Amino acid sequence: MPKLICMGDCIADMLPEGSGLTYTAKMGGAPANVCVAAAKLGARACFLGKLAADAFGRFLLSELKSYGVDTSLTVVDGSCKTGLAFVTLSESGDREFSFYRDKPADASLSPDEVKEEMFEAGDALHFCSISLPPSPTRDAIKKAAEIARKKGATVSFDVNLRLNLWGGDEEGLRAAIREFAAYADIVKVSDDELIFLTGDSDEKGARAMFEAAPHAKIVFVTRGAEGATAFDRSLGRYDCPAVPAKAVDTTGAGDCFAGSVLFRFLSEGVPASAEEAADAVRFASAACAYAISEKGAAAAMPTLGQVLEKMEETYGDRS
Repeated sequence: MPKLICMGDCIADMLPEGSGLTYTAKMGGAPANVCVAAAKLGARACFLGKLAADAFGRFLLSELKSYGVDTSLTVVDGSCKTGLAFVTLSESGDREFSFYRDKPADASLSPDEVKEEMFEAGDALHFCSISLPPSPTRDAIKKAAEIARKKGATVSFDVNLRLNLWGGDEEGLRAAIREFAAYADIVKVSDDELIFLTGDSDEKGARAMFEAAPHAKIVFVTRGAEGATAFDRSLGRYDCPAVPAKAVDTTGAGDCFAGSVLFRFLSEGVPASAEEAADAVRFASAACAYAISEKGAAAAMPTLGQVLEKMEETYGDRS
């Protein structure tokens, strides 16, 4: 059975309770959330990353396992600490992050800890730019992407900008995205991120992403409450409106989208056209509608049955 390998950060999201300064720790980190999203849908999903051996790290490892994630590729290191992300939510449910990172485990995975035998043809590797500031983990992801391409595995890249992790170095961030997009068969980017990178959130922006990603078949542009668009290399497109939902917490929405389309592609293959990607986009949009209506990220990821129910409710069918 092909597997999804999600690589990068698994950290503690500190979520606010009420209007004061009381926070509850939840599992976070985009690749970890994508891994959980795919696992809850029924995929064989593996987390390749490093966790600390501290109390937060033990909590995160337990959480991954509780959601059905395969942790056989996960490294635990007693010399590191768990990264923390304090999340604040606006009235609309949108989130902002404040990061606290002191020798963080998620940035400490070395290339030597990535093995060629971890990857097989038909697998998929997923990562995002959060792990691309200079660190051992960046080098490990580069090695993994090279192995994945060599082995015939699908490479998925979520732009997922966090400029505050780059100390304001916008050009360094753009350069890293160009470098790692070159490995990708699939690129996911939000409309705001596409404007930051290319100055445009539609066809011109998609064209620029394809130029940076010569192997990519599909670029997904997520648009929040406006839905999502799938572009193919000829700039054919499929526009999917958002499935109606009351936004309680959008923390894991983009990760839910990525995990959902990757779940579909593991069994169906990466589509060659936007039209062929339509069913996967509708599936992911239904999954996101469920995810944003609940609080938290990993805990809010839906099961396959819940997504199919939402699709039938919205579209009148389960395909």
